[in-house]
Amino acid sequence: MLQHQDNTGGTPAAKKTLTSNKQSKTLEAPGAVDILYFVGCTASYDINVKEVGINTINIFNALGLKFGILGKIEKCCGSVLLRIGDHEFERLAADNIKMFNSLNVKMLVTSCAGCFKTIKEDYVRVGKLNMEVLHTVELMSRLIDEKKLILKNAVPATATYHDPCHLGRHSNVYDAPRKVLEAIPGLEFREMDRIREFSRCCGAGGGLKAGFSDIQNLMAQKRVEDAQEKGAERLVSCCPFCYQGLQIGINAIQSPVKMTDITELIALSMGLNIGGTP
Repeated sequence: MLQHQDNTGGTPAAKKTLTSNKQSKTLEAPGAVDILYFVGCTASYDINVKEVGINTINIFNALGLKFGILGKIEKCCGSVLLRIGDHEFERLAADNIKMFNSLNVKMLVTSCAGCFKTIKEDYVRVGKLNMEVLHTVELMSRLIDEKKLILKNAVPATATYHDPCHLGRHSNVYDAPRKVLEAIPGLEFREMDRIREFSRCCGAGGGLKAGFSDIQNLMAQKRVEDAQEKGAERLVSCCPFCYQGLQIGINAIQSPVKMTDITELIALSMGLNIGGTP
């Protein structure tokens, strides 16, 4: 019987590092908010990646968005279960669809490329979702277009962007993250040679890191070397899996490149306190 599956080897929900706190509201009643922020297992459990969730919450608060999170009752999206062929995915997806629909929100937003692809594109084979599903970068890009997000503070750094597989090749979201990066004052954006549909995989998703960590390590090292070749100070992505996986490569070759989620750069340009309360 599946009690709770996640990207951390079955860690119970009580061990989450990002749950309801003064930064966000845990959803309790249908229609209480417009947006459900689905944090995802990796940012919820991994203390080294939790700032992805915290920065996202801080950004949403600063923008005045009416949103909430599920906190300790948030279940895994089931992405890894699906990729490795576990039929429990369908039961988990059905449970999540029922829960999401009961909240009567207009939009579900997630910072994880794997969660995004799974909820938006794979859940439709199980049931119908009654809300729009967006990745955080899509929402940020939309708000930039609508002049509701204006990035003012300079972030003086040279950065390159890594396309997550689930966001890029699987979901065809290539322009939104680049639009956000190009809107940040002071940031010098340099593309790597292999990008978009030709981007290298970091090796962290689909169960590869758990089953073949040595192969994943080598894949990540190569991608970090791609970033170094462009003189990048920051290797940017928008997926907690990629954050984890590429950090392994950075550590393995002792690279000076700093692994960065795009939400950190947005928060910096908005003048927010990184990884903490605004």
